[in-house]
Amino acid sequence: MVKVLLVHNGSNPAHCVKKLLADSLQVELYEVRSVPEGKDRHQGIMPDIILIPLPEWSDPMIHTITQWQHRCTSEGLHPGFLLFTVQNDSLTFFDITYGSMPIRLNQSDTGHQVISSIRQVVGRSRVERSLREDYDHHNRIICHMPLSCLDVDEGLISRTTPHFTQLSGFDESEILGKSPEYFISSDSASQPGDILLHLYHQKCIEGAITGKNGEHVPCRLTLHSKESGLPGDGLWFIEDRREYAVISSALRETEYECREQLYLSETLVIRLGPDGTISFVNPAAVRCFGYEPDELTGKSVGILFPSGTLQDVTNPVSLFLEVSDESSSAIHIFEHCKKNGNHLWIAWTSRGLYSSDNELTGIICIGTDMTEQASNGEERISTRVWRDRILSYTDISPEVFDAVLQACMEIGREGREGKTIGTSFLVGDSEEVLKRSRQLILNPFSGHPPEMRMVSIPDVREMLKEYALLDGAFVVTGDGILEAAGRYITLDTSAVSLPKGMGTRHSSVAALTGVTDAIGFVVSESGGKVSIMKKGKIVKVIA
Repeated sequence: MVKVLLVHNGSNPAHCVKKLLADSLQVELYEVRSVPEGKDRHQGIMPDIILIPLPEWSDPMIHTITQWQHRCTSEGLHPGFLLFTVQNDSLTFFDITYGSMPIRLNQSDTGHQVISSIRQVVGRSRVERSLREDYDHHNRIICHMPLSCLDVDEGLISRTTPHFTQLSGFDESEILGKSPEYFISSDSASQPGDILLHLYHQKCIEGAITGKNGEHVPCRLTLHSKESGLPGDGLWFIEDRREYAVISSALRETEYECREQLYLSETLVIRLGPDGTISFVNPAAVRCFGYEPDELTGKSVGILFPSGTLQDVTNPVSLFLEVSDESSSAIHIFEHCKKNGNHLWIAWTSRGLYSSDNELTGIICIGTDMTEQASNGEERISTRVWRDRILSYTDISPEVFDAVLQACMEIGREGREGKTIGTSFLVGDSEEVLKRSRQLILNPFSGHPPEMRMVSIPDVREMLKEYALLDGAFVVTGDGILEAAGRYITLDTSAVSLPKGMGTRHSSVAALTGVTDAIGFVVSESGGKVSIMKKGKIVKVIA
């Protein structure tokens, strides 16, 4: 159904058109007596097409009709406007946009031709309305988006967006018809026209907008070129980079401060590449290992370990990656070697650096020197900083803890008769430990006086290396008396959660520390690492 508004001024052409449309079921006909009345009523009717008798060209009504059409367009209404007249037995429609359409009267299909012509005009009007709405919608998006845009044709700006005028401070009339280089500069452009060539070839460059007040606004320029035209012709998209510039400046300042703190800090900081190459080392680490500045950069981290300790390690980085494993709460303490051959122990915490493809790009290692001088002048690992936390709520004395740790480190480092061996110690809460374990062999310490079973005695520690070849664990009281060797732990280990790579010896010791107040020491047969356990978890790893 087509809504038709007919201006019926009483003329013969108006009577003719009304007669042709009145009986049609395809038309919903409305009548007004004059153009001014039609202007007043058209909003209430919302017609698809308006039919008006053709006035004389000198008639002021022509101007009124034109105003009416412009008013409809401004209000978002797009009805078709047809002027009509009857001449020589022909009804002629004049489409304001598409010209005339003559129709012969007194024919059997005259009414059908009139309806068909009206439908054509209505169809065109609907298409035009749809295109206009799409244009207005896209124009609103462009005008409100926080991105400046310039349309450049033949090297000159033919269109701009309100955001660019706001960003530059120029009025639209001051922008149109000028070259983009009048407002935009680039660090890569040294001669007039260079910015057009750089942008044409690179499609995206960094630049700056020179505002009306002389302020330079950093920006990023992106060009969507036209297939034909001068270099630089097309759509220029201009991104405001002031916030990015502020953030970048703050980041550079922060990096400078952090780097300065790294150099001034007494904490050891080393960065490793994926292959174990040292790419950065701060002065504290250089001094700690006794090297000259820049003497370590580019070297393998293996240079910092005693000879022979990394023979079973394919890539030393794997040691530090194990430190950075978030499934382990332990701080790893490695035995290192200075340039002069002296040994030292450093507690490391590390974090792997990964690319967006989850590929390892490096490791940051933060270390603390844990070395102290023994009474005989030899270097040994210092436990004073961290052992008190481990020994809390246990019956173990610090001297016993250090003695067992020293024995474990000697077993892990030296082995026995040239072979690597693994063993375990359960220290403290010995009665509960003995209840939850049984002998695999006859107990070699049974029946001997306590003073002959003290773990702090050097000769007893040498004897431990021999018994470490046996299966099972050592049991030591909190005051240092060896109660048993070769103990088999009879506990379910299914609930124990340890990092990957730990064997049954680690699991059984961890399980027993989870149900007693004992501290567990486990020496790995592969690598000689010493794992210290409490409450079912690894709390320290010393390698």
